[in-house]
Amino acid sequence: MTMPSMLSMYNETGALSASGTDVHRTANDILNYLNDNPSLSNSSLYNYSILLNGLDNMTFNETLLNNTYISFDTLYPSGYSLTHIVIASIFVIILMIIVIVGNMLVIIAIMTEKSLKNIQNWFIASLAVADFSIGLIIMPFSLANELMGYWIFGSFWCDIHSAMDVLLCTASIINLCLISLDRYWSITQAIDYLKKRTPGRAMVMITMVWILSAVICIPPLLGWKVERHDHQQYPKCEVSRP
Repeated sequence: MTMPSMLSMYNETGALSASGTDVHRTANDILNYLNDNPSLSNSSLYNYSILLNGLDNMTFNETLLNNTYISFDTLYPSGYSLTHIVIASIFVIILMIIVIVGNMLVIIAIMTEKSLKNIQNWFIASLAVADFSIGLIIMPFSLANELMGYWIFGSFWCDIHSAMDVLLCTASIINLCLISLDRYWSITQAIDYLKKRTPGRAMVMITMVWILSAVICIPPLLGWKVERHDHQQYPKCEVSRP
């Protein structure tokens, strides 16, 4: 029996009422179909799991003992079980709090402590701003998207979120490169570089980091992205075409 015929059976009867051997065979048919079609999306697997609601749970669970390809104990098309969702949420939320609070303290310290208001720490403050924004703006929505398996926040916020994701991650990476170069030049060209590293030039370097990051994040806003269909049951939010 193919999956389309199973879906047809479900649509006609509203539920699979088979029992005994028929149920066991049907469960095996579903598992064999999934194993033969590994390219199925999580959304498809989630939809097909509706079929299993009409099967005898005990019989199907016995079938799963030797067929651990996939579990249908999930609330969303991502395929994650409720246990996985809870554990992952707690872990990532703790990580987000650490990222947000930690970088916020770095920014406050550099802004308020006179001994830390030197030029080399301006680069660290720029990095802290990027990482703080990632923890505050990007991570919460990315977590929800990952755990649920689809985007529920609308196409407009998908565009903004994707652009901000690229902007902030790129800024974070380039800021790290700038800090590395600053340390390298401070060691290899100590006297000359320290004379050239004026507050004005440091601000130009930091500004260039953010401008370059902004240029990189513009293409998705101008149309270089995967076309989305809001009428889909499980819309996706992707940045660029594969």
